[in-house]
Parts: sequence; structure tokens; C-alpha cells
Amino acid sequence: MPAVHSGGATPGSVTVTSKTTAGEVQHDEPHHDRNDDGEEDLESGYVRLTVRLENGQLSVTDAKQVPGPLAMPSSVVHGYAYEVLLDDQQVALGSIPDVGVRRSFANRDVPGPEGKHHFAKVPTIEFSVRIPKSYVSTRNLPKLNIVLHDVREAPDRFTSLAPLQKQTGVNTVEVSRLAGIRLEQVSPTVRPALEQILREIDKTE
Repeated sequence: MPAVHSGGATPGSVTVTSKTTAGEVQHDEPHHDRNDDGEEDLESGYVRLTVRLENGQLSVTDAKQVPGPLAMPSSVVHGYAYEVLLDDQQVALGSIPDVGVRRSFANRDVPGPEGKHHFAKVPTIEFSVRIPKSYVSTRNLPKLNIVLHDVREAPDRFTSLAPLQKQTGVNTVEVSRLAGIRLEQVSPTVRPALEQILREIDKTE
């Protein structure tokens, strides 16, 4: 059953406990599902991708499989946010407002503008993207779209799993998009780990 944005035990998020439910942890620590015997539920879990933005292009620089459920936030804050789309449906979402910003704090001992608090954009950034592992299969990988947004305006709560740019009340600028993850284009240092993850996930389908 697809995930829906709604409230749960944690305000503003949905706790995901089903293999076929999408989700994303942004502020809450993931916890492990366990069966009646106290063993970890290997059916749940997510894949955490490290994604780099460099020269306007997104690339995957690391991949790890993580046990436990996820929570999908019901909205995003202003600033950078990512979403993962599969067949034009949102399967993962997260706010990363401080990524790519270098802060320098005010120093009263330094006169003029140099001593004031200011921000600077960083040209190359990395951030984590968490995707429910039920969506990360060999079949789905080329269809997954990772989209980095600069969110200018967003409602307090989303009402659908449509892409951000199709959501009512959202004003966002698409910064970059990785249209499909293709193994032959993944770095040789990352590919073995991703291939191992796919082998394990494909067995459960």
C-alpha cells in the first residue's frame, strides 16, 4: 500500500512499518522492527545514498543498506529539499535546509562588514537520500529520479504523493535532477556496494 502524508506518533511524520510503504526519516531516529521472537525484521529497511552536487550535476558517491522503518515528513521547510520519484509518484522526501551553506558568525572585535554574521554558498555539496528498500530494485533503479529543490514556499501539510512541483501551494526551483540511477554510470568505488544491495533486495521480491 502506498504511503500517505499524515500525522503519527511523531508530529508531522508518518511511521512506516510495511515493506511496501514509502517513507523518509528527517528528524526522528529510525528504530528497528522486531518480530515476536525479538529478531530484526529483515523485510523492513531503507537504502541510504550519499549524493553529491557538483557543477550542477548530481551523482551517487556512497550506498548503504540500513535496517528499520522510516518516517515520511508531511511537509518541507524553506531551503534545500530532496524528493525521490518513481513513475511520477513521490516515494521519499527530506528537508536539508543547511546543506551547501557556510556560516560565519559575528565577531565584535573585527570592524566593518568582515566582522558581521554572513552566509556563503558552497559550490560542491553532499547530502543523504533515504529510500525505502522496497523501491530500490534492479528493475526500479533506472526509473528512480532524485530531485534537489530550493523550496521558497510550502504548505504546512501535503495532501498527496505528487511531485513537489505539482503540489498545491508549493513554490520551488529545481536545482538539479538525477534522472535514473544506472549501474554503468556509477563510480567504480560505489558500484560493488550498490550491486550487493540490489542482489539482497531482489531476493525478497
